[in-house]
Amino acid sequence: MRGTFLFALVGFLIACGDDGGMRDATDSGPVATIRVEPPDLEVTITDGAAVMQPYTATLVEADGTESDVTTTAVFSFADTTFGSFATATATVTGFGAGPTRVQATVDGVSGDTGLTVYVRQTVVDPGVDPTVPDRFESATEDPTLAPTIRYPLDSILVPPNLGQFDVHWSNPVAAPVPPDVFRVRMQNEFVDIKRYTNGLQPSNPTPFWMVFEPNQWYPIASSRQQLTLEVAGMVLADGTRKGTAAAQQVDVTNENARGGIYYWATAQPPGIFRYDVGTPEIAPSRYFPAGQEPGSPNNCLGCHTLSRDGSRMALTIDGGDGRGTVIQVNDRAVLVPFDGVSQPPIAWNFATFTPTADKVLGVKYGQMTLYNAMGGAVLATIPNTAETMYATHPELSPDGTRLVNVESSSLNTDYTPESGRLVIRSFDAATNTFGTPTVLVEAGTDGLQNYYPSFSPDSQWLIFTRTPSYGYNNANATTWITKADGSGPLIQLVTSDLAQGMTNSWARWVPFGQTFGPDNEPLFYVTWSSTREFGVRITPNGFLPQIWMTPVFTARAEAGMDPSGPAFRVPFQDVQTGNHIAQWTEQVVVVE
Repeated sequence: MRGTFLFALVGFLIACGDDGGMRDATDSGPVATIRVEPPDLEVTITDGAAVMQPYTATLVEADGTESDVTTTAVFSFADTTFGSFATATATVTGFGAGPTRVQATVDGVSGDTGLTVYVRQTVVDPGVDPTVPDRFESATEDPTLAPTIRYPLDSILVPPNLGQFDVHWSNPVAAPVPPDVFRVRMQNEFVDIKRYTNGLQPSNPTPFWMVFEPNQWYPIASSRQQLTLEVAGMVLADGTRKGTAAAQQVDVTNENARGGIYYWATAQPPGIFRYDVGTPEIAPSRYFPAGQEPGSPNNCLGCHTLSRDGSRMALTIDGGDGRGTVIQVNDRAVLVPFDGVSQPPIAWNFATFTPTADKVLGVKYGQMTLYNAMGGAVLATIPNTAETMYATHPELSPDGTRLVNVESSSLNTDYTPESGRLVIRSFDAATNTFGTPTVLVEAGTDGLQNYYPSFSPDSQWLIFTRTPSYGYNNANATTWITKADGSGPLIQLVTSDLAQGMTNSWARWVPFGQTFGPDNEPLFYVTWSSTREFGVRITPNGFLPQIWMTPVFTARAEAGMDPSGPAFRVPFQDVQTGNHIAQWTEQVVVVE
């Protein structure tokens, strides 16, 4: 059951060699080193039992003279998730797995030795027969009992600080007696975690699923090595046979994800929620306390956007075609008045900030206007390519040099365009001037329209939604990228889109890049709202939008390949609400 077990890992130390350090080193002179011992130590921690390991530090002078400096050395782990030191004794907690280093420093001279953590954990959920692990070990394989893994998809790539990690499965239809107890196993060279469960959640008793909570998942993923996921089923009354689903692979990026996400949730009451991916153990929270939203309680605060640094938020107050405002995030101060007292309210439907967050560009009835974000004074109006065209969906690039937007020849409202081409132009923030617009992707190319463009964090790529017709909430929407300078082809994110009928829309980039694998292949993550199936918790007939995430490898796009991977659901969301318009910032600013 969710949250029913405490997860710990095993620490395993490898100490190696004297990489050493230096004191008063010159290009040609000899240096002093620190030798850290024991070398090449291997430790396995089973079922969360931490290892206490003493270390010594020896100063080796340039002439070979040695002295014990253990009592004066400062010991530390290169990766603090592996444990901590009390003087020269390490406590290896098992919350980090795989190789790292143990370091010792004295008077500016440093040395280190290897550390590797191996994890072995067996967890039996409450209510599960304690003899079940032994039964699974001795049972013979029977394919008729094999479950089917419903979530995650095979070969997903997730950040190690993903947060909770769902595993869903269904029983074989043809089994005469279906399994009623299961083993969920995650393993690689450094980790082997076995969890025995009935697979039923009290809060939503839909067979069958379980969750690794954030403090349980991070140790599993900390080795940054590919994991194998297995789900096996057994009929407890028999106990001699088990069926094992086809194994799936789970990959992990080299770095933790960073940034914050603000999204609109149809909770009761609805509102803007925010989540800091750097602290996955902390659940999302409302930005505006319930009943204290701008304008009036239960207002529709749709089409919000955040400045890149997270300091300011632009949003509409009354839903479509409503009043617009800018909020100072740290104290919720209103920077652009909307009450009609100090000045007439400004209206917009979509907005975008300059990188310095001192200006905001909004669109209303197909006309784009640049405003001062402190007060709302008009700084510039931006003409469309022709009087017969209407602008919508604007976004300024992270480097502040370009503006991209959608132009439509038919517009009922800014948020329901029925045709769309991507238009791009330069922007000079010093003079508030825009260059001559050029059409980047024409409407009707490949029989598709284009909506919701967004710049990558390096300002080199655009991601956007394409549909055969209208833009808003289109069941047949797909996701594409192209070079922002027009030098490359249009490339669909085929692997992440899966199929049409999922309303994949409003894609946005996570603001920090990451890398994957031993060659540090660069990637960006993107999120979008989609009504796709989420294992057994949201079925295809549920039509409940959730925020999904996929990696985008731009170098693969350069080579003409599909740059995406299998999508995964961003895990902090409430499965009872529709979640929309995920907007990213570099940080979640603390509200004073």
